Amino acid sequence: MFKEIYEEFRKTECEDPFEETVHLLDIMTGGSVRGCDLSFLDNKGLTVAELVRIRNTGKPMEYIVGEAPFMGRSLVVDGGALIPRQETELLAGICIESLKEMLDDNDELDVIELGTGSGNIAVSIAIALEQARVWASDVSEEAVEIARLNVERFDIADRVRLFSGDLFEPLAGEGLENDADLVVCNPPYIPTSSLEKLASEIIDHEPVVALDAGAYGINIFRRLIAESPGFLRQGGMLAFEIGAGQDKLVERLFRKVGDWVDVNTRDDGEAVRVFTARKV
Repeated sequence: MFKEIYEEFRKTECEDPFEETVHLLDIMTGGSVRGCDLSFLDNKGLTVAELVRIRNTGKPMEYIVGEAPFMGRSLVVDGGALIPRQETELLAGICIESLKEMLDDNDELDVIELGTGSGNIAVSIAIALEQARVWASDVSEEAVEIARLNVERFDIADRVRLFSGDLFEPLAGEGLENDADLVVCNPPYIPTSSLEKLASEIIDHEPVVALDAGAYGINIFRRLIAESPGFLRQGGMLAFEIGAGQDKLVERLFRKVGDWVDVNTRDDGEAVRVFTARKV
């Protein structure tokens, strides 16, 4: 938004387009822009010069300061987990709204999140719905520990349990078989051959395990569609994010499995980014 506003001011005879942009954004955010000071960096043990120097090496800003925004909250992040993306807020929002609709029939909601990463989706669901209990897993122990920090930050450890392991594997024996209301996942979906095309600040700094999804980028999609019915109740929902242009591949995967109805997609205004489906 800053760039868009700045460019519009720059096209005019405005004397100081940067100042006008800051002024407008300050009004739009209730004074938050000008209210910023350097205490944030001081608390991180950083100076502006140090931050700029490190950023010039290609390290993502979120990893430098150890924080990333998601759904209006600031989460702990480091190189052990993928940086939460704004586009994933679409997936989280869909899950929250769907769970609210389920409350008519349920006093408690059982949610499974696979590949939790920093815990951004699990945390968002647990904060939005006090009736939700979340079981979240990740194959990376580093990611699980980062998620734990965020669960503790928002004081929801009594409703979010974290597990280290591959997808559903660590959840066996937790009493979730054929019982969960929702399975949600923001999986790796980049084809192995496309990894080298990613920006260096992504491929050189973010965990490859959270990016690489095999030859066609569909390895985890295939497993989600095949394995989720064993954990969802009848009518329970599966929701997951996909990469731009992968929707036709995913539709074919659903057609091969007979356990699903109401297979739907949601787009971000440019491409299909989320699939949802209900267990028969």
